[in-house]
Amino acid sequence: MSAFDDAIDALHESIAEWNRGAVPGTISRCAVCFDAAAKEGDSRAAVGAAVARGLAGDHEGARRRLLEATARWPDAAGAYVALGMLGLRSPDVLAQAAEASWALTAARSLAPSVGCIERSLAVALAAQGEFMGALQCARAALAIDPDDEEARLWSALLRLYFGGDITSASVLIELPTEALLRGRSTAIWLGAVAGNYARGEFHEARVSLRKCIGVFKQGATPEKPLVDSARRWFRELRGFGAGVPMTGERWVRDVGGAQSEYVRTRSALSAFRDAIVQSGHRCPSDVVTVLDIDGALGAMEARARRGMLEYGARLMVRGFAEAYLPMVACLEPPPMEMLAAMGLVRLDG
Repeated sequence: MSAFDDAIDALHESIAEWNRGAVPGTISRCAVCFDAAAKEGDSRAAVGAAVARGLAGDHEGARRRLLEATARWPDAAGAYVALGMLGLRSPDVLAQAAEASWALTAARSLAPSVGCIERSLAVALAAQGEFMGALQCARAALAIDPDDEEARLWSALLRLYFGGDITSASVLIELPTEALLRGRSTAIWLGAVAGNYARGEFHEARVSLRKCIGVFKQGATPEKPLVDSARRWFRELRGFGAGVPMTGERWVRDVGGAQSEYVRTRSALSAFRDAIVQSGHRCPSDVVTVLDIDGALGAMEARARRGMLEYGARLMVRGFAEAYLPMVACLEPPPMEMLAAMGLVRLDG
């Protein structure tokens, strides 16, 4: 058996024994075997050695090795996939989001129509704040695999906070039950928190949050930042409020209150419109018309609504990524399809 095969066996063993991180002895053996195989010039082994070190906690060393691999084998998608995956498993995911987006975009160019790459690129773009691109990638991933829970999670979250689609809250609420049956961790409940709160189900939102963080030991130093991050995001969610911005009774609050500049400008334009309707003969039609006022009102409201949605997406979606992704990195091993996209494992079917 070759060193590369030994490394693959050790990688499988490490993933099978994953318990809030890889088993140190197994992942170390995996890295040593990959290093031995990499001396023969195998690009997959070089990627595997970097991934093993990244999973062991050496993110900077893994990043350096993967950048060297992309320079040495620029046409191999595996190094770019690994760089993007480890960026999204970094403790400071928002700081690594731009590089992860770049790497996964390059990987998609070299290996198009791969569902896990599209999904990961959607996550990276959402964490970076590129919400339209993230939504398009999430939809592309769902077109490849409609049952992809992660793509469904991010698609629904983006539709809710960037698209203003309140119906996507139901997807977020129903998703954990399905995902847990497929072996996902309790981190998936954090999406249900967003769905519950958007629908005004405040008690259910708190229950979902407890289900999300209940697996962590209270007061344990390594896990405390994960719990604190989830609770901090929940506080931001409560401050943002239920429902969709600029709809129903929310719009006055969203634009700054009844005495805000938006409300006063809108009231003045509405009064001006009424005056034109009542005394139109006094206002020459070539100066201003009712349609002009309606157009100005519509443009002002559209800009305000889009601004609120942009604000909400940056606050809620990027905050969600900051809380959710490190939790997933702790509780779940790398997905097998991502390792397959790096050329490290083979999947049946």
